[in-house]
Amino acid sequence: MAVRHIVIWKLNNRTVPLAKCEDALAIRDALLNLKGRIPGLLHLDVGFDYSEKESAGDVVLVTDFESREALANYQHHPEHVNVGSVVRPRVCDRRMIDYELSE
Repeated sequence: MAVRHIVIWKLNNRTVPLAKCEDALAIRDALLNLKGRIPGLLHLDVGFDYSEKESAGDVVLVTDFESREALANYQHHPEHVNVGSVVRPRVCDRRMIDYELSE
C-alpha cells in the first residue's frame, strides 16, 4: 500500500518573504533535487506557507512512496541523508507524519 510522508519545518531566521528567503530556497532546491533519484518515490512536492500565521510552518515537503519499505529505504538513502546537511542548520522545528493512502 502506498504511503504519504509529510514534513513541516520552521526556519531559524525568517525575516523576508519565503519566496525570497535564501534558507527556504536552499531547502526547496535540495529537496526537489531528490526527484527521480530515490527508488520507490512516486511523488515529491515542496511548498512555502503564505498565511504568515504564527502557528504555521514555513516549508512543507509532501512525498508519496510505493510502500512503507520504500519510505524506510528513503530515510537511509545517501541522497536523502545529504539533504539533511542543507536542512538541519536552517530550521528550528520539524514536524512530520507518515500514513497509508486510502484506496
